[in-house]
Amino acid sequence: MSELYAPEDVGRLVVDGVLIVDKEFPTIRVSRAQRPDIPLDEAAAAERGARVTVTDRISGEVADYYQTSRPGEYATAFAGRVKPTTAYDLAVTTTSGEIVTATTTTPERFTIADWLLLEANGESIRRSLLTYEEGGDSVYFAPDNLLLHSDGLIEARFERPDVPAFQVGIISLDEESDLAVDPSLFEEEQIGALERRMASPALEAKESRIRIPWLALLFQGRYQLRLLALDPNTFDLLRSTPPENGSLGFGGNTGDAFERPIFHVNGGIGLFGSAAADSIGLFIVSPQRF
Repeated sequence: MSELYAPEDVGRLVVDGVLIVDKEFPTIRVSRAQRPDIPLDEAAAAERGARVTVTDRISGEVADYYQTSRPGEYATAFAGRVKPTTAYDLAVTTTSGEIVTATTTTPERFTIADWLLLEANGESIRRSLLTYEEGGDSVYFAPDNLLLHSDGLIEARFERPDVPAFQVGIISLDEESDLAVDPSLFEEEQIGALERRMASPALEAKESRIRIPWLALLFQGRYQLRLLALDPNTFDLLRSTPPENGSLGFGGNTGDAFERPIFHVNGGIGLFGSAAADSIGLFIVSPQRF
C-alpha cells in the first residue's frame, strides 16, 4: 500500500490491516509512503520499533503487537478472536512520537446460504455446491464441486447483512496447474503475468446474490472463493481507489471517480478495516480435457 499515494503523501505513515470476524487478529503493516517514480523498497519503507495495539472498545481487551522479521510487519500473540459488531481501536506510536489512530466496527457474522451452479440461462439451478461446513477439505474433490470451465454460472446467495458492499477474493491453490481456457486467447507475455490471486472491486449486491465470472477462474485445479461483507472503512478505500488487474472479470458497481483515496486514519493514511467472510472450495477442469 505504501507505494500508492504520492507526491503529497510521501513520507507519511501508512497502516494496513483488516480484521476478519471470528478469525485470529491479523498482522498489521506499518510503513512510510514512498515516491511513486521509483520501485518500492519494502525494507526502506518499513517503520521499525513502533508500539502497535488493537483495543476492544467494549471489553477493554488489548492485543499488543510485536515487530516480526519481515519489514514493517507487526503480529500479536493475543489469543482472542475478532468479535462481530464490535468497535476496535488501532493505535500506532513511532519511536519519534508520531501517533496514528483508526477505528473500525466489525460487521455481523456472515454466511452464504447457498452456493449454486446455475444453468447458462441464469434462471434454473443445476445443483448446489458442497460447503466447507458440510465436507471440510474434501470439497475440492466432491463431484458436485468439480466444475467444467464456462459450463453454467456460479452464484452465491445470502441474506444481506447491514454493510455497504462486498468483495470477492479468489485464490488458485495449485501453483503449477495449467490454464483452464484456450491459451491462444492470450499473448505469450500475458500468460506469464496472469494472477492466481484476485480480488474484485466493491460490489453492492443489492439483490443478495453475487455471480463469479469465469474470467476470474483462469487455471485448472483447486480454487478457494471467499466472499467478504465489508465495513465502511474498507468499502470507502476500495471505491475510491482505481481497480487493479487482479479484478479481471468483475464489473464493479459502486463508487465514482475520486481524486484521492478515502482514508479513515488519523495522523496517517492507509486502511484499518474489518469484514465478515464465508468461503467455498472448488475444482476447475478445462473443457479440453474432455
